[in-house]
Amino acid sequence: MSLTELLILISVIAVITFLLRIVPFILPKKIIQNDFMLSFGKKLPPGIMIILFLYSAGLFEEHIQRSFVFSSFLAAIPVILFFVWKRNATISIFIGILSFYFFYSYLKV
Repeated sequence: MSLTELLILISVIAVITFLLRIVPFILPKKIIQNDFMLSFGKKLPPGIMIILFLYSAGLFEEHIQRSFVFSSFLAAIPVILFFVWKRNATISIFIGILSFYFFYSYLKV
C-alpha cells in the first residue's frame, strides 16, 4: 500500500467517523425521540457485547480449542455476577481477565 492510498484510507475513515458522531446533533428531535430509536439504543449495547463475547470465545475460529472456549464461558460467570452486583464495568473486565487466565492455566479440558 502506497503512502497516497494510506492517506486516502485514513481520510475516508476520519470523514465517516466524523459523520457518525455529528448525525445525532443534526437529526431533528422527532426522529431521535422515536420509540424505535429509543428501544434500539437500549438493545444495541448488549447485542454488541454478546457478539464480541462469542467472537472472542473462539467460536468463529476454524481451529477451536476446547480449553479456550470452556475457560471463556467459565470466566463470563463471575463477570456477569459482579457487574449485576456492583455495576462497575472496569472491575468486571479486570475480574474477567483474571478468571479467564486462571481457568485457562489450571483447567485443562
